[in-house]
Amino acid sequence: MGMREFADHVVSVSNEFADGVTNLQLQKVMYFALGNYISARGIDDVVIDIYDEAFEAWPYGPVVRSEYFRNRSFGRYNIRRAGQPFAMYDNLNDFILHALEEDINDLVEESHLHNTWLINKEAILRHELVEYNLEDIVDDFSD
Repeated sequence: MGMREFADHVVSVSNEFADGVTNLQLQKVMYFALGNYISARGIDDVVIDIYDEAFEAWPYGPVVRSEYFRNRSFGRYNIRRAGQPFAMYDNLNDFILHALEEDINDLVEESHLHNTWLINKEAILRHELVEYNLEDIVDDFSD
């Protein structure tokens, strides 16, 4: 499984329960859904299964590089492909739906307030590679 399947699951949930999702939204929804899930439930087998590719810190916040390039042809429009739901990720649906309800600009701004992004801001703006490990995500979503 992994990030690709998690992205497909998010697209599926967004198509079924919301108005779809853009590439930028997909990136932020994946980050916030996973981070809030970890904050609520810890790093479990589902998280270990999903997190096979690290988020990278980009100027607009965390991004899964492969998913960005997979979906960039959609530009600022909703991703127009059917996502496949994965039952093993259903426990993340409430977190996905909550993130989908948020304004995308608010999610970008909030991601910039997390320690991983803040600490590495200069490197990010120089387009240096900064990756989030699971401990970074735990830290970013701790109260």
